[in-house]
Amino acid sequence: MTQINRNQFLRGKWKTKEIPVRPPWSVEEDTFIDRCRGCLRCGDCVSVCPEKILISGNGGFPVTDFTSGGCNFCGKCVEACPSGALDSALEQAWSYRGKISNGCLSIKGVECRSCGETCETAAISFHPKLGGVVEPMLDPHACTGCGECIGVCPVSALSIEIPREIIHE
Repeated sequence: MTQINRNQFLRGKWKTKEIPVRPPWSVEEDTFIDRCRGCLRCGDCVSVCPEKILISGNGGFPVTDFTSGGCNFCGKCVEACPSGALDSALEQAWSYRGKISNGCLSIKGVECRSCGETCETAAISFHPKLGGVVEPMLDPHACTGCGECIGVCPVSALSIEIPREIIHE
């Protein structure tokens, strides 16, 4: 049986709920919601983000929006969080990694390297394709999930997700 929350029911969204990309160092989703709600969704993490990628999302809970830039993992959001919903003791900021869809211009044969030019860790590289333009390759081990590549893509072919091998561990 699929469970949906009250908000989904009232809005007619019958699919299982997708968990939004929370700020870096977020605790597990249910705990995050409880702690953030307990602090009345203060928005302190949103107001201190120097990159302005944290926004107030559904219900006033903070989410990460990569359309204007990426996360530099400065930790200011964690320092500002009074609720413990963000925890600097976590081993890594998050498990998200970039993903390139088939809508990518280079995959479709149009020269574009916007994402690779913004990737500070060189997780996105371009490899020659016989008889065509270079194609992007994303190294999930080098990718930090910063999201810097998402906003610069002219066709929104990049996204961020938790890799399957991490989900199924």
